[in-house]
Amino acid sequence: VQRMPDYWELISPNMGPAGSVNAFEAIQPEKTTQLDIGLNYQKENLSAWASAYVGQINDYILFDYLSGGMMGMRSQARNIQARIMGAEMGADYVLSPNWKVGANAAYAWGKNRSDGRALPQMPPLEARFNVDYERHGWSAGAVWRVVAKQTRYARYQGNVVGKDFGASAGFSTLALHAGYQPNKTVRFTLGVDNVFDKAYAEHLNLAGNAGFGYAGTTIVKDPGRTVWATVNVNF
Repeated sequence: VQRMPDYWELISPNMGPAGSVNAFEAIQPEKTTQLDIGLNYQKENLSAWASAYVGQINDYILFDYLSGGMMGMRSQARNIQARIMGAEMGADYVLSPNWKVGANAAYAWGKNRSDGRALPQMPPLEARFNVDYERHGWSAGAVWRVVAKQTRYARYQGNVVGKDFGASAGFSTLALHAGYQPNKTVRFTLGVDNVFDKAYAEHLNLAGNAGFGYAGTTIVKDPGRTVWATVNVNF
């Protein structure tokens, strides 16, 4: 598969590869060769699945974030050779006509073969555990998200929207939701994300946004406890 650089990958970098006038002149399309495999299992109350991939990327578009510029950083785009692999698996089990539980986990790995270091902006190992209840139009559920620390990083390297600041800490969050559907047309839902109001930041972080007051060297924190409500109407 070949991917052409998008507009921002060509226009936003302050510099292109060494020896070039700009990124627009010298950045090459990414070329990915990837093998994907997957399995599905279904029996009575249990359903499970797993998938994995391994790939080689020629001319991966990498951004180096350097000191200087309006936001405290300036960027340089270049092509490198990269290798990626990862896996994901999950399962759901129906306990009764009203109760269901599930779990899934995902891991991704990448290497910058040109520089002999980790590929930036790779998410850490993550798992989710959920329980759901439904009865006579009422529903409720909980999702526990557990994210491991990420120690494989490439400081101040990334892509057009984000970069690695360094190692990131692990965290876990709990989300709750409840809903009521009185008929086929309307559904009301209320939820609370990050129930325990934990302070955390995702490893996949923005590269800074001066319009919102975030310098290029500032990690963007995720929201604390958030209460939300929705009304869905189907016509």
